[in-house]
Amino acid sequence: MTIDHYKSDSLVPYWGQIFKPSHRTRPEQLLGLGIYLSISLSIELLGGLTTHFLGIIYSISLGLSMWSLWRRYSLRVLKLELSLFLAQFIFQLTWCLSYFGANQMLFSLVTLILLWSNTLMAALLYWKKDRLASFCLLYPLILVFFLVGTNMVTCISNL
Repeated sequence: MTIDHYKSDSLVPYWGQIFKPSHRTRPEQLLGLGIYLSISLSIELLGGLTTHFLGIIYSISLGLSMWSLWRRYSLRVLKLELSLFLAQFIFQLTWCLSYFGANQMLFSLVTLILLWSNTLMAALLYWKKDRLASFCLLYPLILVFFLVGTNMVTCISNL
């Protein structure tokens, strides 16, 4: 007779509810985590969302969200999710080049709005498959929303 100390009606989820089972082995999962984090952090080397700690957390959050999906599903199933994941980096790089490089405030504001809407679409799409992946995108949503506000103030003050 075993005693289960976990109550199913508890508000605190147990480990099995957060990290659902994966069809991949541990070495595959670790390799995938390394790949998605290196993809995410490589954009930081090319200019980054910000030059400080916030940009690194942003990139790690994006990498963890995609890795969480990849653990459970094959890339054939995740075509749309992967394209949104990669589009976030294209928008991020475009914003960095337009804001810091070319100093085009209006173009960078439009790019940030596209980045925010892309991140929101990704969070809603990830929610259907894995809620942990969607929760990982909360920080990028908040950070990009903050950057839209600061970029808007900069754009208005330069008129």
